[in-house]
Amino acid sequence: MSFIGRIPANAALTASDLADGIITAAKIADGTIVAGELASDSVTTIKVANDAITLAKLASGIDGNVISYDASGNPVAIATGSDGQVLTSTGAGSPPAFEAIPAGGSHTLISTTTISNDATTQITGMNSTYKRYLITFDNLVPITDNVNLQMTYIIGGSVITATNYKYANNALNSTGSSQTNISGSGEHFRIGAEDMSNGSNKNINGEIYIYNPSETSFYKSASWRIFYHLPANTLSSNYGGGTYGSGSAAVTGVQFKYNTGNMDEGIIKLYGIT
Repeated sequence: MSFIGRIPANAALTASDLADGIITAAKIADGTIVAGELASDSVTTIKVANDAITLAKLASGIDGNVISYDASGNPVAIATGSDGQVLTSTGAGSPPAFEAIPAGGSHTLISTTTISNDATTQITGMNSTYKRYLITFDNLVPITDNVNLQMTYIIGGSVITATNYKYANNALNSTGSSQTNISGSGEHFRIGAEDMSNGSNKNINGEIYIYNPSETSFYKSASWRIFYHLPANTLSSNYGGGTYGSGSAAVTGVQFKYNTGNMDEGIIKLYGIT
């Protein structure tokens, strides 16, 4: 090329030498601009056109596929799992997983019994479905004052009152006094070391565990925790347990009663524990 005068000196082309809009995407070869060519934080949100970044331009998933999306950009489930499973973490950068619920934490309600001036109350429904059963009682109230709560096993459809119930109770009341009550040959389990009150606003609450009632190789044991009021307006907290030491037949239920007088009111529930 011919020039009039001196030949122009070579100079690098800068952005100021380019008119706005003259370089289009069609003029840039694929792969020409790579991540290494961009300064850190040089691409800002105002430089990205609306809808310019699509799902196809993103690496698979977010945070190790913890969240996934369909073609329309709507979030979709990673997996559905199954009944009896929970979603648990597998660590940073990994998707969560469905696992079985750990054993020992599930309670299944089997029955609810509402007491209304009953001489006795029987709770049945224990079988080989569960290895352990929980009995809860709320707002239990005796008609007669100064009584004790008794529990006997039901075996083969009959309430067993043979003199071979062994038990021990240990109570501490709100005055700081302690009390024990034990037996090596009772006709029932005594649930609570001290006599209970039926005074105004007073009630009995607690829970009883029955262990392996359906197996036939060992004695049938139970443990309990119970809270009640004494006639002297004192609260007592009692822990106890016992076993029926006459054979190893399966237990299918229990019966509750007071040593005297009826059961005025209360709710008793039976749960199976997995």
